[in-house]
Amino acid sequence: MLLAAAFLALSQIAQAPARPEPVEGRLLPLPDNAIAYIPASAPAHAPLLVLLHGAGRANAVMVQHFEAEADMRGLVLLAPVSRGVTWDAVSIAEEPPSQDSPLANRLSHRFGSSADARRVEAAIAALEKQVAVDPKRVVLSGFSDGATFALAMGMSRDYPFAAVIAWSPGIAIRTEDPAHGRRVFISHGRADPILKFQTTCSEIVPLVQSEGATVTFLPFDGGHDAPVWLKDTFLDAPFGRVAGSQAHALPTTVEKCAGAKAEVPKLPGDD
Repeated sequence: MLLAAAFLALSQIAQAPARPEPVEGRLLPLPDNAIAYIPASAPAHAPLLVLLHGAGRANAVMVQHFEAEADMRGLVLLAPVSRGVTWDAVSIAEEPPSQDSPLANRLSHRFGSSADARRVEAAIAALEKQVAVDPKRVVLSGFSDGATFALAMGMSRDYPFAAVIAWSPGIAIRTEDPAHGRRVFISHGRADPILKFQTTCSEIVPLVQSEGATVTFLPFDGGHDAPVWLKDTFLDAPFGRVAGSQAHALPTTVEKCAGAKAEVPKLPGDD
């Protein structure tokens, strides 16, 4: 792999099983510490997978853990970096509810735009100046806090993503002016010790469904993780199946969470 083994200690994603060594691609540094990976297998006007890191700003680790997928599929990878320790909309949503400002509470779990969203946009634009990608096959994805932010930003009508992938998100954030019909793929380990499975099942999934998304929810027996078979399952859906994929069949229904209510879940500040 291109990136140093030391990055493994920072990763929130379990070590993937070894795959045959591919022909080396190239890393491309971009403004604001964003990085891209262009595999040797990338075609002209390649599909693009945008990877949003979890808390800790370890975008290089995200590239490392998806490098084999990129080589196998001909995907260009792009990993922007949040300005703070995590993505701004997530950081705001994590703050304790205000006792004095109902307005602040209402806004804390809502997304319209943000400085970090503009950083993601700028990273895509900077990449497109150097690498030709297919604008109709740009998928926004994230893990952990990055998954939470990917859902908030990715559901916005302002950003024409082909699909959104969220591996183990943690907070329900309502998107203003959501893009109805957008394909969204969400997973979560039932034994996740870091971000609660119940939050994704009973709050995040129903909220995204209420925004008009076409949601696939894939719970699995595991922890805070994105194993190879799960990455393959969600990448096959928007990009197409490839030889060597370990993808499982997608569920045909959305699992109902124990204790979940039929109506849209209330967020902080809701009346």
